[in-house]
Amino acid sequence: MINAAKYTLTLKNFSSQFHRFAVFQTYQNVSETAVKPLPLAWIVGAVAPGTKDQSSSSQFTWKTTYNISIINSYHIGNEMLSTNSVHMPIDIGGENGFAVTYLGDFPLGAPAFVGSMMDGQKGYLLIQSDRKIPTSERQHNENCFLKVGFSMAGRQVSVADLHPDILYRFTLNPVYRITAGEFYPGQIIGDEPSGNSFIIDFGGEFNKTIVLKSDNSFEDEK
Repeated sequence: MINAAKYTLTLKNFSSQFHRFAVFQTYQNVSETAVKPLPLAWIVGAVAPGTKDQSSSSQFTWKTTYNISIINSYHIGNEMLSTNSVHMPIDIGGENGFAVTYLGDFPLGAPAFVGSMMDGQKGYLLIQSDRKIPTSERQHNENCFLKVGFSMAGRQVSVADLHPDILYRFTLNPVYRITAGEFYPGQIIGDEPSGNSFIIDFGGEFNKTIVLKSDNSFEDEK
């Protein structure tokens, strides 16, 4: 992928407890609408007990390869779910603007990209939905839901509801965060964990080490 950077995160456990944790990302929504992406548990991991003298750590390495996806989830009764999606790569150093529509008769059709927007902006992701995207009320009535998803390194990091005739404009500069707790990959991270999370600031570097202390809080390695 063009302009993909490689990052490495190391978590050292200086506490006497076994811990599970999740790394997630938040993105600024700079559109004029109230729609914003919901952060998901992007990396889920665990770390054994340790001390400063007895090292215990988890390490993750990834490349900043982005994809945008539009997703159609149709709940057919109580025991069947039909899902289709389409994905598009994003060049974070380029201009990313996409137009999306719905093809076929809702809910038995599919969302689709129908071209690029020529007025894309570097550092931002623009998504223009047309009037063929069903309204939120109709999506709920049909039990069929449309989403816009963001993925990095092949794993989804956030999702937003897809509504008709809206220009979505998101920054592509993520804030990495980590929080302790039981999570599964792709789980929606609510506002409360965001408030209790620790911001992982790479500071322009590509390697970062943070420490889980005995009081179960995080800090940068000193």
